[in-house]
Amino acid sequence: MSAALTREARQFLFANRHAVLSTYSMKYPGYPFGAIAPFVCNQQAEPVILVNASAEHAKNMHENAKVSLLVFSEAENRQAQLTLIGEALPSEKNDADFRARYLRYFPDAVTYYDLEEFQLYRIRLEHVRYIAGLGRVDWFEGDSLNEELSASMLAAQESGIVSHMNDDHIDSMLEYCQHIHGITADQAEMIGLDAEGFDVKYTQGEENYGQLRFQFEKPVLNAMDARKALVALAQACRS
Repeated sequence: MSAALTREARQFLFANRHAVLSTYSMKYPGYPFGAIAPFVCNQQAEPVILVNASAEHAKNMHENAKVSLLVFSEAENRQAQLTLIGEALPSEKNDADFRARYLRYFPDAVTYYDLEEFQLYRIRLEHVRYIAGLGRVDWFEGDSLNEELSASMLAAQESGIVSHMNDDHIDSMLEYCQHIHGITADQAEMIGLDAEGFDVKYTQGEENYGQLRFQFEKPVLNAMDARKALVALAQACRS
C-alpha cells in the first residue's frame, strides 16, 4: 500500500458519515448481523458510533467486540468504499469535546445523546481494505491510518477553531464554497475540522442546503497548522 493511497483512504474515512456495521449475531450464532450505523470519527481516525443498549448490534458487541464497518459515500464515485475490521470498544460519553463534535454533525441526537441507555463505541482498527476505483484496491494494517495522528492536538482544539471561524470568518467560508465547489451560498457554517479537512453546512435561499467537504493539502495536527491551511485557502480564493 503506497503512502498516497493510505492517505486517500484516511481522507475518505474522515469525509464520510454513512456505514453498515456488521457484528456477530448472538441470536443466530454463526451469522453476521448488519445495521446502518451513522458515525463520526474522532481525531485519531477511529469511527465512533452511538447506539441504544437495547439494539441488536449493541447486544452483539457486548458479547463479541469484533466488528466490520463498511463505509460508503453518497457522492458520485460509488465504487469507492472502505472496509474496516476491528474491535468495538466502549468510549467515554462524558468527553465534552467529542460530544460537541458529534452533535455538530448529528444535531438531532441532542435529544438522546445523554440518555443512560445510549452508549458510545469507538472502533479500534486492525485491518483495512480500501477500494478507490477500478484496479485500485488494497489491504493494509489499521494503524497505518492513524500513525501520523499520534501528535494531533485537535481533539481539544477543534471546538475553538470552529467557533472562531463561525464568529469571525463567515466571509471566508462563503468564499470557500464559491471557489472550491462553485456554490454561491447565502449562509455557511463550519461544523467540524480534522487532520484531513473540514466540513461546512451551507444554505442557498430557503430550500437549497447541504454540506461540503474541503480537503487540506497536507495533514493538520494543531490549531497553528489549521490557521495556516485556512489562510492559504482564503488567499487562493481571492487570487
